[in-house]
Amino acid sequence: MEQIDLIRDQAEKIKASGVLGRARSYARLLGYLVDCSAEGRTPKEIEIATEVFAKDAGFDPSQDSMVRVYAHNLRQKIKQYYSGAGRAETRQIAIPKGEYRVTLVAPQPVEPRPEARPAVLSPLGLALSAIAILAVGVVIGMNLRAGPDGPAAEYQAVAASPIWSQLLDDRLPTLVVVGDYYIFGELDAQGNVARLVREFSINSGRDLEEFIMFEPEVAERYMDLDLTYLARSTAFALRDVLRVLYTSDKPVRVVSMSELNVADLKANHIVYVGYISALDKLLDFVFSSSALAVGETFDELVNKKTQRVYTSEAGLPADNRNYRDYGLFSSFPGPNGNQFVIVAGTRDAGLMHSAQALTDATHVRAAEQALAPAGKMPPAFELLYEVTGFDRTNLDAMLVYSGALDYRTIWGGELLAD
Repeated sequence: MEQIDLIRDQAEKIKASGVLGRARSYARLLGYLVDCSAEGRTPKEIEIATEVFAKDAGFDPSQDSMVRVYAHNLRQKIKQYYSGAGRAETRQIAIPKGEYRVTLVAPQPVEPRPEARPAVLSPLGLALSAIAILAVGVVIGMNLRAGPDGPAAEYQAVAASPIWSQLLDDRLPTLVVVGDYYIFGELDAQGNVARLVREFSINSGRDLEEFIMFEPEVAERYMDLDLTYLARSTAFALRDVLRVLYTSDKPVRVVSMSELNVADLKANHIVYVGYISALDKLLDFVFSSSALAVGETFDELVNKKTQRVYTSEAGLPADNRNYRDYGLFSSFPGPNGNQFVIVAGTRDAGLMHSAQALTDATHVRAAEQALAPAGKMPPAFELLYEVTGFDRTNLDAMLVYSGALDYRTIWGGELLAD
């Protein structure tokens, strides 16, 4: 096999491994550099900017470090591949530092990590893995449709409530969106991941790329690991919600917020399960016609009419003491005859109570009475629960706010009144 064929083979393996992340920018850059190597030329920075990143001829490399940042990150991703999935490869590719060409190199010996390093990362890594496995196990193991007697009668009664029936009485598929969080790696002086970072303003690999473009001095500090995590309570809340959804034989699909396609917002009923702070693409829709607003932090909600502030104490609960948390449930029509249902919380206790309250027949009847004392449910509404929590568990709760939503304003007035 000729050298360029070996280079192409390695490049394809790197792309297929997923190490380049979901964004296509790195795959395009790697493919372009490989093609240039096949032609026997080394492209200039301006050529990469215009041919890979669609910049115009006025692009000034001396003023914009975008290409250098992308090249640096691509080198790190290639190194990550060969230290993991590609560690057995007998030939490797590399992009020499300061150059824009792809070369074949001999495998580099992997330096053993200091003994202390796994102690720093492994508890978090194990926790993230456990949460992900638990959530997936809930979804895969929820064989709640099956059984000779069908779903439990209590969940059938809940499903018949106006709170849920708008999702279950037609053939439109249901998409359950779980709120996940994007995290990225912070590197040490040797280029190894020293710790994982969660930043609310950076919610995807693309966000991280843009952040680095505007802050090039941090390019060598951060790396996209294509990694997200779920809050612990999401798995338990998901279990309760699926018990109701599975009373119907309609198809139900579960995706993470980071994987949500905006086109899905019109093609499915949408059920969100997660923290309020993980609403991401749905945040503006949920609060656009709400009487509630997110406060200074995602641990606060403010009633815009009364100015009452609901502040979760779950972030720093005192040892061996109860604390307050908040659970939010809302439902409103979507942009295409579909329905949106939001099961959320400021933290774990609030989220778990939202899911339990709206999947329990007694709590559902109480919610119906609060929303429709005369017997006619509003087409869009929201409920806020103040939850007593202890050690990430919801103990008790009371309904502190309920109200109808003016759902016609959510989608820019495009929806017509019933």
